[in-house]
Order: sequence, then structure tokens, then C-alpha cells
Amino acid sequence: MTAVVGVLCLINIALMLGVIRRLNDHSRMLAEKAPGRAEPAPLGVPPGERVGDFTVTAVDGEPVSRADLNGSTLIGFLAPGCPSCEAGLPDFISRAEAAAGGRHQVLAIVLGSSPGAGELCDQLRPVARVLTETEEGGPLVTAFGVGALPAFALLSGDTMVASYATAERIPDTAPV
Repeated sequence: MTAVVGVLCLINIALMLGVIRRLNDHSRMLAEKAPGRAEPAPLGVPPGERVGDFTVTAVDGEPVSRADLNGSTLIGFLAPGCPSCEAGLPDFISRAEAAAGGRHQVLAIVLGSSPGAGELCDQLRPVARVLTETEEGGPLVTAFGVGALPAFALLSGDTMVASYATAERIPDTAPV
């Protein structure tokens, strides 16, 4: 009887190891980007479409509206306390520092009113025109169709070129 239980235990262990191996294989396949599988855009405005109308005031008091968007403009939507936003911040700042046209061609939108918002604005102010939005359905969230954070985009004038959840995937310049 003991031999039968021992054999059953060995079979159970072998089957369990097989299941674990298959789960690891599936996890690896899901983690890898499957060819042709598109990452959902964090902004609701599709490439080739114009962003919605908005008029807001930057942290430094400068008015900013859709009419002011010209050339290639790098956009970043970030929120304090958002781990993904914090992870993407160095790439965004690096891209903003290298933007043709300097900080005038970069908009950084800080969402929320938590205590870390001021610190985030201070980090972004040297490289971007910083805008804030404290209400959930504010004019910028609505104009760009923000659906997830962080959200990074490149505009050509007021037309969306690309939007991704990571700044490194945004093209360097918009097509002319």
C-alpha cells in the first residue's frame, strides 16, 4: 500500500511540474509583444485626427489653447503618486530636453491635486510649459481623450501623430 501511495505522489509531482512549466511558457508568451498586436493608445484621439478645443492657463500664467499648437509638439499627461508616471518621467524629461523648439514645443499636463503635484510641476517646468488639471473631466482630459496614465503623444500642429504609454515609443519628429 505504501508503494502505491509513493508512486501516486511521484506521478502527482511530475504532473504538477508539467503544469508549472506550461504556465511559465504562457506567461512568457503573454509578456512578449505578439506581432501585429497593437498596444491600446492611452489617448482617445486617433492618429490623423485633430485634438479637441481647449483654452487653459499654464502654471507660469501663459494662456495655452489648441490654436497655439504648431509644429511638432511633445505632450505628456502625468499624475503624482502614479508609479507608471514616475517610471516614465525620466524618459519624458529627456525627450523634452531634446525637443526642437525647446520648452515651447512641449506640454506637460499634471493631473490631480495631491501634495506631490507641485513637486512634479517643478520638475517639469524647466523643460515644458506645464499645465494642471484638477477636475476629472477637465478641458485637457476631454480634448485629448485621456483614457490611461501616463500618456505621451506627438502632435503636428493640432493633429495627433502618435500616442503611447511610454515616451520612448513616441517618434522624434512629426511628419511635415
